[in-house]
Amino acid sequence: MKESRHPHPHIDPRQPRHESRVGTNPPVFTWKPPAGEVRVAISGTHPPVYADVLIDAADGFHLEVARDAAFTEKVIDLEGLRDTVFLPQTALPAGSYSWRWSSGDAVSEVFTFEVTDDSVVLEVPAVDRWLEAFSGAHPRMQMSAGDLPAIRSRVAAADEEAFAAMQAEAEAILREPHDYPEPEPLPDREIDYAAFWAVWYPAMWGTRRFVKGAEVLGFAYLMTGNREFGRAACRRLDCVAGWDPEGTTYLGHNDEAHMSVIWNGPAACDWVWDLLTDDERKRVVAQFRRRGEITFRHMHDEGSYGVNRFDSHAGREIVFLAQLGLVFHEEIPEARDWLRWLRPVLCGVWPIWAGDDGAWSEGVSYANPYVTIMSRFASILKAGAGIDLYRRPFWRNYCRWKQWVQPPYAEWTGFGDHSERWKEGWTATADLVELVARETRSPEFMPYVAAYREEIRSMGEGPVERRMPVTNPTLMLAPGLDDGGGKSDTGSGTAVGPVSAVFPYAGWAAVRTGFDSGTDDVAFIFRSSRFGSFSHSHSNNNDFIIHAGGRVMAMPSGYYGGYGSKHHAHWVWHTKANNCITLSDAPQLMRSHEAQGYVLHSHEDDQLAYFCGNADASYRLQASRCRRHVVFLKSTRCFFLVDEFVAQPGVTSSVQWNIHSWNRFEARPDGKSFFLQRDGSSLRGHFLFSHESFISLSEGWDPSPFSAGKDSGLWHDQYHLRFTPAAFADRRNLGVVLCPGYPGCGAPEVRRERRGSVEVGLVGDAILFVNQAERMELDGEETDAVAAVLLGDRIYEIGDAGISVR
Repeated sequence: MKESRHPHPHIDPRQPRHESRVGTNPPVFTWKPPAGEVRVAISGTHPPVYADVLIDAADGFHLEVARDAAFTEKVIDLEGLRDTVFLPQTALPAGSYSWRWSSGDAVSEVFTFEVTDDSVVLEVPAVDRWLEAFSGAHPRMQMSAGDLPAIRSRVAAADEEAFAAMQAEAEAILREPHDYPEPEPLPDREIDYAAFWAVWYPAMWGTRRFVKGAEVLGFAYLMTGNREFGRAACRRLDCVAGWDPEGTTYLGHNDEAHMSVIWNGPAACDWVWDLLTDDERKRVVAQFRRRGEITFRHMHDEGSYGVNRFDSHAGREIVFLAQLGLVFHEEIPEARDWLRWLRPVLCGVWPIWAGDDGAWSEGVSYANPYVTIMSRFASILKAGAGIDLYRRPFWRNYCRWKQWVQPPYAEWTGFGDHSERWKEGWTATADLVELVARETRSPEFMPYVAAYREEIRSMGEGPVERRMPVTNPTLMLAPGLDDGGGKSDTGSGTAVGPVSAVFPYAGWAAVRTGFDSGTDDVAFIFRSSRFGSFSHSHSNNNDFIIHAGGRVMAMPSGYYGGYGSKHHAHWVWHTKANNCITLSDAPQLMRSHEAQGYVLHSHEDDQLAYFCGNADASYRLQASRCRRHVVFLKSTRCFFLVDEFVAQPGVTSSVQWNIHSWNRFEARPDGKSFFLQRDGSSLRGHFLFSHESFISLSEGWDPSPFSAGKDSGLWHDQYHLRFTPAAFADRRNLGVVLCPGYPGCGAPEVRRERRGSVEVGLVGDAILFVNQAERMELDGEETDAVAAVLLGDRIYEIGDAGISVR
């Protein structure tokens, strides 16, 4: 008997994962000991003997890593570890390893991993070595006092337009008030959400804008030498130092206001350190010290981040705490301990919502700020201590993921909270990708950045309440990138090269036919994630978005009016709001770590691209199997989707196929097809199901979005179509052909027919088969395939193992 393994990476956060190949060498070691009395193997017995053991973390933990399963060739043997996360300082030789942890008599399972020659060597020295570089004079965040004259000249010469814009923005902020009232207490959101929102939302943006202003003023002071900028920043820092860290801006009461102070405040203080009076510096340091203590207690003492704490906001707080430590470690003795804990967390465990392939499970909009915040720490550590976290595979792959799933022309992004097209968000994306391109010496991403910059020029201003100072010191201080060209790996507008990409760790996939021109692009973005329907993710495994010719044709519906608001909780979180299957109105598991999904079995050749979304676990209450097979037919630019459903024994439901758009659906008289168009682009859908069925059309939402005090100018009406087979069945394979069109590329004709128990679609040179029985005949041979595609002399069979060709 062994400890149970859970598939969710937050429930079972062990790293390295069992039988994995590590992307970075040395790998981080993380484990979550079971709480209380558990049944575990007793060390040293063969075969193992099991007993009930009470885990007592006070005993400390023992970590062993060896070249052999018997642990006779140990390369790491550490006892008395207080935290269950450890990052070695030196790389391991390539090869296979076993590892385990123990505490007292309790011994974990043995896990294995492999270090290959392809694993990126990134050795992170001890924190004491960091602090040698972050000691003495200020400034120290991405620059030093000795380098300041050269940095001023380089920044001014690198981008004269950006430098002038920074000065102009600082001048504008200088004319604003430099005090801000301590926010009011928050009403109980469970009793009156509107009253809560009326205080919380303005306080979040107001405090964030105020302290960001101090940072811009501090940066402008260093870059120009204008003391007026610096003193204004000092006044702002002194103002927030007067707020009670355990009052209305206490982390446990209003964490957004708390984070506003520690987000941009440490850098601002570092940059104007010499202008603060002794009394101001004393007040400012005391306030940052108390907020740091509170933050460390919250993320470490009350549950350790990356081990048993995975709340979204903590992903910001760990970076802010590190900034506090680097700026104030000489004034705050506890800061050294904060940084020692943060070293493996920030340099090994992070990111907890993504893997090495770069995709972020919570969606594009939430990826951007969290990765941007982490990029600041990475840039500070690289510039100050020469530790280059950008060498980790995640960073380049993050940019690659953004290229595939977020076209510059996108009107809607998904899959998660905040999908609107805002100028501020587009600017942040361009800034982040350019920063990573410069820090990683990756000019291949610069065409994507240029396309974003061009798109931004045509965009109007975003919502008033979201407008922030736009000066980006991290980017302005980054190393230059002389070569602005480079060839992207995403292919070209003529679809030469691969048209599909899969990011399996977080469960994203995409088909793109024209990266170089939005007007000649069909983009199909897909999600089925092991991270489930939690945090800012929704109950939408196997969901998709379709863009055609630069227009969004189908996307998840609903708007982010406020976390946990009526519309958010009862529409946006719900499977019915997404382009997913519902089962007689039943959703996937909601707000659950158990709602895993996976993107599997990707394949691409000269005729088609394929992948499968496996959402079995997400529908486990109604279905034992619920999978979506996606085939892209290159010759016609059409998508063949097959939803495979098998009911749980004794549970009756009917498959419902949902799709949503900003444009009205026109259901055809045959009840088996639909049509919609948007600004010259179109989408035709054809259901290959031949038995009795019906289409339901609706618009709007129930309940409607909460928009009090929030700019809802980008919230358009939305329309919904649902296709439902009339009869209940304990298994169903539902085939759908989706044909996008745009000017210069019309949608092809699709014909349907039935051949016995097989439903058939004919589109261009392809014949599509959907099996409604145990077996079907193909080209004179029987097969148990779920579906098949006949293209020329090839037959592609689709089943449990993905797609096979004969």
